[in-house]
Amino acid sequence: MKDLQFYAANLYSLDCERTAVLYQRLFSLSILSSSKNHAELRSSNGFSIFIDKPSIHCNVTPGTLSFCVSELNESSFDLDPLSLESFHEKEKYASFLDEYQNRIWIFEKKLTV
Repeated sequence: MKDLQFYAANLYSLDCERTAVLYQRLFSLSILSSSKNHAELRSSNGFSIFIDKPSIHCNVTPGTLSFCVSELNESSFDLDPLSLESFHEKEKYASFLDEYQNRIWIFEKKLTV
């Protein structure tokens, strides 16, 4: 995956709206979207933070990183020793775990250079 690019940091919360407001105030971030279950914030230089309440389709945990690639193809994954936890072809994202259960999300997203 030669075009791997850092995409966002992910945080755990049980009230994403409240947590988004806290991070907005602490770090002068812009809130792009916010609900009880999910929020997205962005810094002035484009760094993103996702805040999520865990659900069956969003296994966010402390210690999660997200990356994006221009084309997500299950056969192109070469992330040994990470283990593939889930791959969602239709939604174009995958979840991997390392030996300590740290999660890595990889999303398909048009990359800007």
